[in-house]
Amino acid sequence: MSERTLLLGFDLGDEKSQMAVYDREKMEPVLIGQTEENPEALINTEIALDGMEPLTDFLVRIRRGEEIVVDGKVSHPVNMLSFFFRKTLSLTRQQYPGETIKQLVVTTAGADRDFTELIYAALEQLGIGRDRAYVMDHKQTFPYYVLYQKKELWVNDVGLFDCEKDQLTYYQMQVDRGKNPILVGVQERDYSDALDLSENGEEHRAAVFENVVYGAIHKQLLSTLYMTGDGFEGGWADSVFRKLCVGRRLFKGRNLYVSGACYVAKEFGESKRLEDYLLLDEEMISSHLSIQVYADAKLQEISLARAGTPWYMVDREISLIPEGDSEITLTAKNIFDQREKQFILDLDPVEGRLDRHCRLGMRVRFESPKRCIVTLKDGGFGEFFPTSNRIWEKTVEL
Repeated sequence: MSERTLLLGFDLGDEKSQMAVYDREKMEPVLIGQTEENPEALINTEIALDGMEPLTDFLVRIRRGEEIVVDGKVSHPVNMLSFFFRKTLSLTRQQYPGETIKQLVVTTAGADRDFTELIYAALEQLGIGRDRAYVMDHKQTFPYYVLYQKKELWVNDVGLFDCEKDQLTYYQMQVDRGKNPILVGVQERDYSDALDLSENGEEHRAAVFENVVYGAIHKQLLSTLYMTGDGFEGGWADSVFRKLCVGRRLFKGRNLYVSGACYVAKEFGESKRLEDYLLLDEEMISSHLSIQVYADAKLQEISLARAGTPWYMVDREISLIPEGDSEITLTAKNIFDQREKQFILDLDPVEGRLDRHCRLGMRVRFESPKRCIVTLKDGGFGEFFPTSNRIWEKTVEL
């Protein structure tokens, strides 16, 4: 039986993807499929079926919600993603025979809730459940990459310019060491409208890009700048890069996100090197949500949602048996000011069975970083106490 040892990062791109495995001896990610002809180990994001032309735009069409017809039939997006992951992940067996995935982290641009769920469903078809897989946006992967570098590279803020064809995005990572845990945030700015990469030649491109960069970092104290994306290919921005090296470090490459995902896989799958840090952005919840229950002969606090989790990733279900209580109390603790708020859930819909004669299903989800939805369902209690099938919800503002 294969041993689950691989800590794998996967950067899922619309046209090109990458994979990297964490090398425990080198203590860094190693690209899978790297050759002299393909030094960045780029993998075509395409599906090649027997006797048919490869589908090179299937991921773009999935993101747009468009139907994809294969051999006269509409193919479900989950099946297409599953097919691509199966083919691509099989490359790990060539380089690491006898080993299988312990933790997989998939990073991609625009990892919204719907697309994230499609990826999870595709991985489930391959037998990789949520206990071994995590999906995150490029913006969330970036700080993990930085925090695994030498500390002198992130003494101050760190900037990242991501240039993909007609898209130019700037991320700036900030660390608040005055908080416990230490807070790490990322600001995002879209400069795509300011940079037209298709007209007026390379000199004009470089001049416009230089203005954008200095506008973005004006009066900012930065230790390091990173440049990534295929939009920088051709060397048109190299003269700007040389100027930016004065007073700070600058790195250019294509493996930042896949390496960051690999570090996340190590963080989640093995050692907690960053346990003193909490990474937050505007998509993440800023409070811990918990409930106190009596289990295993003692009172325990059960976590329902953790601060630093993207709101669309929270979907927690637990089962409760009331012991005469007519209400349930949830506690939210804000990570910034450490203040606690309590929320009461009324159990009135369950009539006369609150003394160990009812099993309640509780589900916790979010519809925004500040708004939580708690759903309760009467599950009955055996054949003598059938369910009333009642379901009720409460919206909690954190």
